[in-house]
Amino acid sequence: MIIEAIIIAFFSFWLANEYVYNLYFQIYVNSVFVEHFTTYTIALGLGIGLAGTAAAATLYKNLREAKGKLESIAPKIRGSVEKILASIPSIEPQAAILPISDTPVATTQPVQEAATTVSTVPIVTPQSREEKK
Repeated sequence: MIIEAIIIAFFSFWLANEYVYNLYFQIYVNSVFVEHFTTYTIALGLGIGLAGTAAAATLYKNLREAKGKLESIAPKIRGSVEKILASIPSIEPQAAILPISDTPVATTQPVQEAATTVSTVPIVTPQSREEKK
């Protein structure tokens, strides 16, 4: 493959030099490729569009097949998944961070499931001072 790549690079270099230095070759290339540029663009766009459609159809077909297989397997594993999820311990609620503002906020204490109690310190908000005249 390396030898083939070297040969292709050599021929590409040769064609580029021939185009630059040979006026007749320039006229030929321009008449063949430049005059039919729109046709080549349309053909290339159509090819890309058809290839994209084929790829999308293939992926959709594979997705439908995989979904069907998964739906047939799901009832078999649903019970074992529910057992695994039931064995996972639940996360205890954590204390919320109270907002700091000028107005007092009424908060409720979280229900403690354990016998230990946690004391909370009340937050004192500063009173705004008004100037007396």
